[in-house]
Amino acid sequence: MKYISLKKGKTPFEKAQLVLDELKKYEGQINHVAIEAPLIQFKAGFSSAQIISKLGYFNGVVSTLCFMLYNTVPILYNVATARSVTLRGVKFPTGSNRKQIVLDCIAKLYSEVDWPKKPKAKNPDGSPSNKDECYDMADSAIIALCHCIKLMNGEK
Repeated sequence: MKYISLKKGKTPFEKAQLVLDELKKYEGQINHVAIEAPLIQFKAGFSSAQIISKLGYFNGVVSTLCFMLYNTVPILYNVATARSVTLRGVKFPTGSNRKQIVLDCIAKLYSEVDWPKKPKAKNPDGSPSNKDECYDMADSAIIALCHCIKLMNGEK
């Protein structure tokens, strides 16, 4: 499992180039592409409309790059649906940190992954704190697992 840092890219085009450079490494090896669908509704207290718009735009760019490189149409999954398919039986109590629950579940499943840690930050128990990228990595794993489950069930 890998995270592509886009911090070096200042513009959306430079960020797209960073993604393209990474995706090219897997050309000829990819048969399926599953991507988290962009958010389509605004929720107060979460991402702003401007952020949602930028993420949707970049999601389209990445989807297009995958289509062009791998000659396969990306399948888009709503993250909430993917979580329900993948994490059957896992409860998300009202007010809970869903992203943390997902990360905890995926980190147990993929214990061999070296999850990026914040240099000096510690959790209340004294263990190193995960970088924010870990939440995106966990959601990516959820999307991939959801796609695998749907393929195994004969769904497209």
